[in-house]
Amino acid sequence: MLQGIILTLTLLSANTPEEAILDTWSAIQDGSPHILLSTLTPACSENVLQICNEYLDEMKTLTPLELGELFASFRLEAAPNEIEFWNSTAVLEILISSPEHHHTINRSTMTIDSIHSSQSTARAFVTINLPYDFTTTLEIPLTASPLGWQTGGLESIVETILDISN
Repeated sequence: MLQGIILTLTLLSANTPEEAILDTWSAIQDGSPHILLSTLTPACSENVLQICNEYLDEMKTLTPLELGELFASFRLEAAPNEIEFWNSTAVLEILISSPEHHHTINRSTMTIDSIHSSQSTARAFVTINLPYDFTTTLEIPLTASPLGWQTGGLESIVETILDISN
């Protein structure tokens, strides 16, 4: 089983910074928190889950009515007591796969403008075109590891999206 996991991770590994960015974008479009986390550097993945965990703690303090409003903002049908069984990955999943967010992401395009790399690190400059003529440019750090290139620096994006949803 361990060999299968290692083989899967090897197949998912990105050989170039461009592949790392495209793998991360693809995972976001697919709405898969597990695949997304596997494209991130271990530190970034851990930080994203920590942010989601803090948000989950905040959600657990909301009244059923407030939770209902929050779920409605994500366009999810969920019972308020369901969050007792959630974890940080579940929060990340609602973040990237709720119907409204998923629809927005799938109608968006990402372009890699440039990549500046050294031996084991790189910075990618990407432009994301969202629906309704909204465009944003991001600088995304990347790190080389034994498993290939991985994306980092998504924590501020996760925090921003959760703050907007709150």
